[in-house]
Amino acid sequence: MNFNSLSQVDEFEIQKSIYEKAKSYNDPNVAISALYNMIAIQPENVLLKDSLMREYLSLSQWAPTYMISREILVLQPNNNFALEVSCVSLQNLGLKQEALNEYESLYLRTDRIDVLYTIASLQFELGNLNESLTNLDILLNNSQTEEMIARVSMGQNETQDVPYRAQLNYLKGLVFIEKGENDLARNSFNKALNLSPEFKNASEKLGSL
Repeated sequence: MNFNSLSQVDEFEIQKSIYEKAKSYNDPNVAISALYNMIAIQPENVLLKDSLMREYLSLSQWAPTYMISREILVLQPNNNFALEVSCVSLQNLGLKQEALNEYESLYLRTDRIDVLYTIASLQFELGNLNESLTNLDILLNNSQTEEMIARVSMGQNETQDVPYRAQLNYLKGLVFIEKGENDLARNSFNKALNLSPEFKNASEKLGSL
C-alpha cells in the first residue's frame, strides 16, 4: 500500500508538471487532459475541479463548464463563483428558464445590480413582462445606477457605451412594445435619449413606432 501511495504521489506530480507546462505554452487541451488525470487521483479535490471548470469556461465550452460547476456546488453549496458560472453556462446553452432560476438564486445571495439586470432581460425574453418591468423599476430607483455605464450591442460587432439608466429605459420601451403599449414605449425611449442623445438603438426604435 505504501508503494501504491508513493506511485500515486509521483503520478500526480508528473501530471501537475504537465499541466503547468501546458499553461505556460498556452495549450488548453493538454492542460485539460492533465487536470483530468489529477482529478482521477484526487477525485475530491475541489481546487482541481475549479481549475478544470475555468479551462472550459475560457474555451466557451458550455456543457462541460456547466456540469463541473454543478459538481463543485454539490461539494461547496455556497460557492458563488461556481453558481455564476452555472448561470452563464445555462444562458449560453439557450436554457433561458433554467438560467433565470439560477440567476435568481445568485441575486438573493449577492444583491448585485448586473445580476438583476440579467434577470430582467431574461424575463423579457421569456415573456414575463410585468416581472421584467418591476425589476427594471427597482434598478432605476437604485442610486447606484446613476453613475454606471452600459456597453450595448448595435449589431455587426459594433458596441456603444451609454448611461446605465438609458439602457434600462430602452429595455422598458421594448417591454412596453411587447405589451402593445406604444405610448409608454415612446416615453421610455425618449427618457433613454434624454440621458444619451446619441443612443442609436433607442433612436431607431423610437423612429419605428
